[in-house]
Amino acid sequence: MAVKSLLRTAVCAVVTAATLLTAHAGLASAETTPAPAAASVKTNSENVITVTSENLDEVLEMSKEKLVVLDFGASWCGPCRQMKPVIERLAAEYEGQFVLGEVDADTQRAIMQKYRVKYLPTLAPIRNAKEYANSRQVGYNGEAALRRWIDAQLAKG
Repeated sequence: MAVKSLLRTAVCAVVTAATLLTAHAGLASAETTPAPAAASVKTNSENVITVTSENLDEVLEMSKEKLVVLDFGASWCGPCRQMKPVIERLAAEYEGQFVLGEVDADTQRAIMQKYRVKYLPTLAPIRNAKEYANSRQVGYNGEAALRRWIDAQLAKG
């Protein structure tokens, strides 16, 4: 089982690298596209937000009030699809102790580059608009491990 999970993570990493490399040329034009008139935070539920280049600053402001977990993933990534319903449920279960910010690796390449994300899924804990050092979670190792990781990030304040 662990080997299968590692293989899935490795495949996602390779595909992510290829996607980022091939998309690099189109990045400049994507960044210069004007934001829609109402570019505010889009919430999927009470504690889950879709993060885009247009609302990233607002999400970082939220991190001054509580922990924000940036969840870098993609619809084609198997471990991302496994983790998504679990982490969304945990965001609701933790009742507002943290905000889950979902970042689509395919459409939000500028954010991927800003945070130097190389593998999917990657969770990055943000507090006071800064990422906690050496605290990323890469890959998905099940709900119990995810719960322990979230608890450890919340314990940091």
